[in-house]
Amino acid sequence: MKLRLLAFASAAVGFAGLLPSQTHLGSAMPAANSFFPSAPSQIMLHFSEPTRLTALTIQKDGDKEQKHIDALPKDPSDALSIPVAPLAPGKYVVNWRVVGDDNHVMAGALHFTITAK
Repeated sequence: MKLRLLAFASAAVGFAGLLPSQTHLGSAMPAANSFFPSAPSQIMLHFSEPTRLTALTIQKDGDKEQKHIDALPKDPSDALSIPVAPLAPGKYVVNWRVVGDDNHVMAGALHFTITAK
């Protein structure tokens, strides 16, 4: 019985290595929960594989509505850079959504603070 379980586990691990890996966010600027003395001029997202950015919004804490960023890159890339309008001091959240080469949709949020007064 133990020998069968060991053989099954070995086969499962070997099969898992054949499956395509899913894209993940490697780094971002602004980094999650970071503080800036002045507003960043762009949002940068670095992924493990080329992705296509399908949505990006930014919202200041206390504002009722998110601002949709419309000037999104059209081509898939593992390094995405999106210019943003000047931001006032305060706490912000950036929400993003991407589609990988395997059509897997992934979304996330980055929180950061601009401390300048």
